[in-house]
Amino acid sequence: METFDFQNPFFLFLLIPYFLILFWFFYKKLYKQRASIAISSAALIKKRTSLRSKTYPYLIVLRFLSLLFLIIALARPGKSINLSSVKTYGIDIMIALDVSGSMQGEDFQPKNRLTVAKQVIKDFILKRTSDRLGLVIFAGEAFLQCPLSVEHEMITSLVDEIDFSSVENDGTAIGDALALAASRMLDSKSQNKIILLLTDGMNNKGSLDPETAAKACAEMGIKVYSVGIGKEGKVAYPNPGGFFSKKVYRMNHFDETTLKKISSETKGKFYRAQSSGILWKNINDIDKLEKSQIDLRIYHEFHDKFQILLLIAVALFFLEIILKCVFYRKIP
Repeated sequence: METFDFQNPFFLFLLIPYFLILFWFFYKKLYKQRASIAISSAALIKKRTSLRSKTYPYLIVLRFLSLLFLIIALARPGKSINLSSVKTYGIDIMIALDVSGSMQGEDFQPKNRLTVAKQVIKDFILKRTSDRLGLVIFAGEAFLQCPLSVEHEMITSLVDEIDFSSVENDGTAIGDALALAASRMLDSKSQNKIILLLTDGMNNKGSLDPETAAKACAEMGIKVYSVGIGKEGKVAYPNPGGFFSKKVYRMNHFDETTLKKISSETKGKFYRAQSSGILWKNINDIDKLEKSQIDLRIYHEFHDKFQILLLIAVALFFLEIILKCVFYRKIP
């Protein structure tokens, strides 16, 4: 919720003496008698009127306005954005997405595996309205893209930006990806903690093997739902350097046994998705899990707006000085 607020509202108490001085000054101007000199006839004094003589009495207004803007600027006005803390029911889910070169396989014609996986993930995020979600990407190394968060729009934007250059070191480090995702759930109090693993290959890189990482996840009460993407056998891949053909066919080797062990060890499930429709249908099983109560944190952001008021106060102050020294200059 966006509201107008003051960061230092106690400075507004300075308006009390300010208005008292303002009242005293104009009361004195209007009702107090000025000093006078007795003369025999008013005709002896020739009255001269000019723009300068008419406006000079109002010059003091600039000083009062400058002081008013200064007081308000000291109170630091601005826009305050607040999101209240609320209790809701959801699941903590870390998504681990494979971005290795093998995900360029085009067995999901006309799209490759990564494009289809990204679209399914984005649709999945839109559906998880009350869950905390996080994102890890991996190839030869694993990297955290986003910790557990309810900022689903931000996570969706991050998914959009993922491509094959997001991780330089090619390969498939499934064990490292699981370990990194699990480490981001150490402080989770949710009854259901899940890692959604999407990959199309077998573990061939990283410092930790998938079985060891799965045991660590099981001890932490984390379930791993692993999804094997793509077909096994000959698969079309882009061939940008090919003169006669833009496609090249390679054998796709898929380690289904390891993924099944990972899911079994953590009491999760393994799915094989050879089409985007099956992939989406399989991931929907997570909806059947019991949701636990989570407490969403308060978010507060403040945007200062005092700068323009301070600038006006300084401008009015120097304007009065310049006018007194130039336009309203007095000769003794």
